Amino acid sequence: THAHPEGVAGAVAVATAAALSARGGLDLAAVAAATPPSAVRDGVEKAAALSFGTPPWKASDVLGNGQRIRADDTVPFALWCAARHATDLTGALWSTAEGFGDVDTTCAITGGVVAARTGVAGVADDWLRRRELVPGGL
Repeated sequence: THAHPEGVAGAVAVATAAALSARGGLDLAAVAAATPPSAVRDGVEKAAALSFGTPPWKASDVLGNGQRIRADDTVPFALWCAARHATDLTGALWSTAEGFGDVDTTCAITGGVVAARTGVAGVADDWLRRRELVPGGL
């Protein structure tokens, strides 16, 4: 599925969002413009037009939440949540989880994009204390 043109478009959209986030300027319209013409691009354009005042559960109804197990059903909502909470990793993840669906996938996308900006400093202290230690790692 990742080699499918929609999967490729999803990867381009997420990589673009992460790069913009790392530079401090996550803009969904810019992400859409960099994404190849596709259902993913259409979804990101829809996400760019959706107010951040929309409750996450409603946004997932509009943008998708991964229940269909496709890039165009995960990437737009995940990127909307990342843009909505561009400097708040915890808020971004809770917002994404409110969309239900394929929560591990959407939260992984959202978390990666927001963490590109916040780094480890954005991770809540209690989450760091509770993490599983990686041998030889942090």
